[in-house]
Amino acid sequence: MSKHKTGREQETSIESRHIERVLPYKSFLFFSLVGSSILFISLVFLYILWLTKHPDLAHFNMPKPFIISTIVILVSSYTITLAQRAFRNDDNNKLLLAFVLTLALTLLFASFQIMGWVELYERGNLINGPGSISFLCIISGIHFLHLGVAILWQFYLSIRAFDVWNDPVKSLLYFSNKFEGTRIDLFATFWHYLDILWLSLFLTFLFTI
Repeated sequence: MSKHKTGREQETSIESRHIERVLPYKSFLFFSLVGSSILFISLVFLYILWLTKHPDLAHFNMPKPFIISTIVILVSSYTITLAQRAFRNDDNNKLLLAFVLTLALTLLFASFQIMGWVELYERGNLINGPGSISFLCIISGIHFLHLGVAILWQFYLSIRAFDVWNDPVKSLLYFSNKFEGTRIDLFATFWHYLDILWLSLFLTFLFTI
C-alpha cells in the first residue's frame, strides 16, 4: 500500500514539476499572441479607416505569389499536426519527416512572399502606389517578421528530432520527456496562429483593394 502511494506521489511530483516548467513558456506565448493580435487589429482598423476616406484602387490584381503562398501555408498547418501525432506515437521517422516538410513549406511561403513584393515593386506600387498598397506591404512585412521567428523555432525542433533519429537511447529519452511534446504543441499553436492570421489578412486585402 505504501509503495503504491509512493509511486503515485512520485507521478504527482513529476507532473507538478512539468507544469511549473511549462507554465512560463505558455504564459509568454499567450501574451505574445495577444500583443501581436492587438497590433494587427490596430493596423487593419487604420487601413479600413483609410479606405473610408479614399477611393478604392481600381484595376488592382493581387500578386499571384501571394495567392500561392496562402495555399502553401495552409498545407504547412496540416504537416505540423502530423509532427504532433508522430510524437504521441513515438515515431521518430515520421516526426523528422513532418518537421522537414513543415520547414520546407515555410521557406517556400517566405519565397513566394518575397516574389509578391518584387512583383509589386516592378509594377511601381511600392514606391508610387496608393496608400492601400502601402498598408498591404507594411502588414505583410510585419507578418514576415513573425515568420522569421517561426523559421528559427522550426529549425531548432528539426535539429532536436534529427539528433534522436536512429538512436534508440536518445529516442527513448526524447519521447518519454513530456516537455519535448509541449515544445511541439506550443510551436504548433504559434504556427496555426500565423496561418489563420495570414489567411485573415489576405482575404481582407483581397476583397477591399
